[in-house]
Amino acid sequence: MASSEQIAREYYEKGMELVHINSLELGIDNLNMALSIYEEIHDSTQYILTMRGLAIAYGIMGYDSKMLIKCLSTLDYIDKNGIKGAKHFFYTTICNRYMLLGDYDSAINYGRMALQDLEDYGTEFENPPHAYLVACLNLAYSYLHIHRYSDAELFLKRASEIAHKNDLHHHDLSLSVLFASLHHHMGDDKYVYSHLDELVTFIKSSKITVEDYLEDLKLLIETFCGMQEFERAEAVVLSLDSTATISNDIHMKLEASKLYMMVYKNSGNIEKYHDACVRFAEDTIAVANAEATQHLLEMDTAIALSIADTPSELL
Repeated sequence: MASSEQIAREYYEKGMELVHINSLELGIDNLNMALSIYEEIHDSTQYILTMRGLAIAYGIMGYDSKMLIKCLSTLDYIDKNGIKGAKHFFYTTICNRYMLLGDYDSAINYGRMALQDLEDYGTEFENPPHAYLVACLNLAYSYLHIHRYSDAELFLKRASEIAHKNDLHHHDLSLSVLFASLHHHMGDDKYVYSHLDELVTFIKSSKITVEDYLEDLKLLIETFCGMQEFERAEAVVLSLDSTATISNDIHMKLEASKLYMMVYKNSGNIEKYHDACVRFAEDTIAVANAEATQHLLEMDTAIALSIADTPSELL
C-alpha cells in the first residue's frame, strides 16, 4: 500500500505538471489534495512548495487576491515555524505578477527581496540552483523594461553563469531573448543577427509555464519589431499559431491573435491588423463559450454525483 508521502507526492507532481501546461483548475485540485495530506503529516517543506504551486496557478488565472492570500499566509507560516530560506518562493511569485501587470518598480522590489533571501538563507532550505536563476532573470527582465540596461546586463550575466555552471537548459530561450533585446536596446543589432539560430529554436520546456513561454515570445517579437524585422516577428507568431492549431489549444490561439495584432500594428499593415482584430474577437468568443461549456459539464457532474449519493427515500 502506498504511503501518505507517496500519495501526496503523486498529487503534487501531477498538479505542477498540469499547471505547467496551463490546465489550471485540475492542477489546483491536485495541489489541494496534496496540501491536505502534507498538513496532516506535518511536512512543512512540501506544504510550502505546494502553497507556492497554488499561488502560481492563481496568479496565472489572474486571481490576484487568491494568489496574495496564499503568499501572505505561507509567509506567516514560515515566520511562525522559524523556517529560513523559503520566503523567496513567494516574493518571486508576487514579482512575476507585477511583471505581467507592467509594474516593474514593484517587481524589482520583490525580485530583490527574493534574491536577498536566497543569498542570506538559501542553504537552509531545499533550494535548487533554478531558484537563483529565476530570481536573476526576473530582475534582468524588469530592469530592461525600465531602460536600466547596465543593471539588466548585470543580472542577465549572473543568470547565464548560473545556468551554465549547473547545466540548466529550460530557460535557454529566456536567456537568448533577453540578451537579444538588451543588445538591440543598446544599439547592437549586429549581435541579434549573429544569434538568430538561438532565437528561432523556440521550443517550450516542460519545466516552465505556458505564461512564461508566451512572455519570452512576446519579448522576441517586440525586439524584431523594434528592428523593423516584421517578417521575422510574424514568423514567430505563425509558429505559435501552428502549434496551437495542432494541439487544438484555443487559449493559445487567442494569445497568437494578440501577437498578430502587435506585429501588424507595428508594421503599419492596416488590412492585416484589422483581420487580426476580427480574429481576436472571434477567438475571445470561442474561449468564453468553451469555458462556459466546461463549467456546465462540471455542474452536471457534481449534481449527478450528489443524486447518486442521496438515499432513494429522500429523492
